[in-house]
Amino acid sequence: MIWIELSILIACILVGARLGGIALGTVAGIGLAIFVFAFALPPAGPPGTVLGMIIAVITALAAMQAAGGLDYLVTIAETVMRKHASYITFVAPLVTYILVVASGTAHVIYALLPVIAEVSRKAGIRPERPLSISVIAGFQGVLASPISAATVAMIGLLAQKNISLPLLVAVIVPSTLLGVLAGALSVAWRGPDLHRDPSYQARLANGRIGVPQAPATVQPAQIRNARGSTLLFLVGIALVVLLGMFPKMRPVYQTISHGEVDTDQVAMGFAIMIVMLAIAALTTIFFKASPETMLKGTIMRSGVAAVISILGVALVFF
Repeated sequence: MIWIELSILIACILVGARLGGIALGTVAGIGLAIFVFAFALPPAGPPGTVLGMIIAVITALAAMQAAGGLDYLVTIAETVMRKHASYITFVAPLVTYILVVASGTAHVIYALLPVIAEVSRKAGIRPERPLSISVIAGFQGVLASPISAATVAMIGLLAQKNISLPLLVAVIVPSTLLGVLAGALSVAWRGPDLHRDPSYQARLANGRIGVPQAPATVQPAQIRNARGSTLLFLVGIALVVLLGMFPKMRPVYQTISHGEVDTDQVAMGFAIMIVMLAIAALTTIFFKASPETMLKGTIMRSGVAAVISILGVALVFF
């Protein structure tokens, strides 16, 4: 029986991963229905703390995006890469990694990819070198970011094993950064340079290669809100890290149960929720982040997909 259950579970994961998006969570619901109604297995409880942290972080990110903060970060990254065009194969993945770690989302790489391609071509470097490793660096940055959906989910799942945020970051950041550097070395000299590539030169002569689309830029009128929202979000990240590194900073409160007074401390998961929701509110009030724009942005859509996926998978596994 266990092999049948395992086969159903793997099949649901493969089908959901192939369909992409929220399908990982919805297809997991099919496996859950089979386990509960056909095999009479008890369903697990939804991970409320994990889902709450993800929603809070995504809300703060969506507020920063609505205020122009993400476009501002991309503009800074573009400036750095253009100044070091000859080393784009190494600069691009590092800039992408740092940007994703700071923003907590891999969606910023969509705006970076055209810039990387354009800078590479102007420097005579094959674009697939920095492009390939930059995409990998983006996903490694998601793992290393202290406020990404992946990290907050891991914090919630590993809290029972006394694995704190500082310990998690101390392991993941060096390992992912070394992996990005090793990946950049593996593609640094792959294929001939553009001026030696006859296929590229032929397409260039025939006009078959177009100019990459420029990324979104921050308008001068929005620069104050963009900078302010970015700075406020980075302050939120720093505060979350400090609360994880120094647990005594988290408030202690008293509860009364059956006539007895118990002392407890605000858990890290709730601390993240409080800080990120407060950051989102401050961004909305002081830096004109439109709530309607927040709901329609790519960050919020990706957050909803993450919540549905985690909900479906968690009910099956936990």
